[in-house]
Amino acid sequence: MPMKPNPLPFEHPCFSNAGGGAARMHLAVAPRCNIKCGFCRPTVSPCVHGCAPGLSNRLLSPEEAVAWVRQVQEDRGVEIAIVGIAGPGEPLCNLETFQTIAQVRRAFPKIHICLSTNGLLLPQSVELIRQLGVETLTVTVNAVTPRVGARIYESVMGVAGEEGVRPLLENQWRGISMAVQAGLVVKINSVFVPGVNDEELPLIAQRGREEGANIQNILPLIPRERFAQQHSPDGCELRRVREEAGRSLEQFERCRHCRADAVVLADGKTLEE
Repeated sequence: MPMKPNPLPFEHPCFSNAGGGAARMHLAVAPRCNIKCGFCRPTVSPCVHGCAPGLSNRLLSPEEAVAWVRQVQEDRGVEIAIVGIAGPGEPLCNLETFQTIAQVRRAFPKIHICLSTNGLLLPQSVELIRQLGVETLTVTVNAVTPRVGARIYESVMGVAGEEGVRPLLENQWRGISMAVQAGLVVKINSVFVPGVNDEELPLIAQRGREEGANIQNILPLIPRERFAQQHSPDGCELRRVREEAGRSLEQFERCRHCRADAVVLADGKTLEE
């Protein structure tokens, strides 16, 4: 029997198609990653341009992250409702992630905490992130079978091929189930790589519904790295897979490919440092 998803306890523009006026910011405190996706290279550079996950103008220490939140609120007059950690690497394999969450929670007890992860370390981290007050969780799941996963992930903890991918897929679903049971609201992000995981995206939605996820966000591929020559799905392709996946799980359609250091105002505009 499918698990019942947890209700969204506050207005979160990234978890609802209804939108909303909640200002939010990502804190780029997690430099290291434990997997290598074929379309991703975490990049920290003052010359970085564009809007994509994994990009950050600079890396912050936990103390600098708290100071940046305070500066945005006090000096720039932005009432931040949500703070998220989404990179530029994998948040759960960086101690700085947990230190930052704890410090933000102490300094700004009314701010809601959101976390993104590839899910590899999620089962062993669920209890800690619950204790730290994380309320919403995004898990990126791009495949359900090791065969397809091996075409998307170049390596997992340095291990290539299906052997490396298998524990990642197992931990993603186990972690999602544990997170739902712990009371977190879960969104599943899935990068759509045409010709690679088309048929798996609806299966991810189906499994996500069974495990109690609230919503799925199918993101069109940004061609880069190993997939630099792969075309990004067009509007028709994206609508087709979202329609099919939507038979199992609500589809999020407002994603903006936010950077790891994004600051998004209540009106949807981006604040530049």
